[in-house]
Amino acid sequence: MSAHRRDETGVFRHAIPGCVVCGDELPRAGTGRRRLYCGPACRQHAYRLRVDARSRRAGGSPADPAEVSRVLSAVLRQTGGR
Repeated sequence: MSAHRRDETGVFRHAIPGCVVCGDELPRAGTGRRRLYCGPACRQHAYRLRVDARSRRAGGSPADPAEVSRVLSAVLRQTGGR
C-alpha cells in the first residue's frame, strides 16, 4: 500500500465558484461534499429545469403513473420477474 494519501476532491475543489443556478457565493464547509445550491429555492429551480428538459427530450409531457405501472407489470410478466 502506498504511503501517500490520494486527494480525490482536489480536482473539484474550485470547479464550482458559486451556486449553479444563481451564481451567488456559497459558504465553504470544512468537510463533506461541496454545496451546489445556495438554498432550497435554487435547488427546487434546478430540479424543475431538469424535469422540464427530460420531458422535452422525451417528446411530450411526463408519463402517466398508471401507464408506467401497466407497462412495468407487462415487462415483469414477460421476463419472469427478473
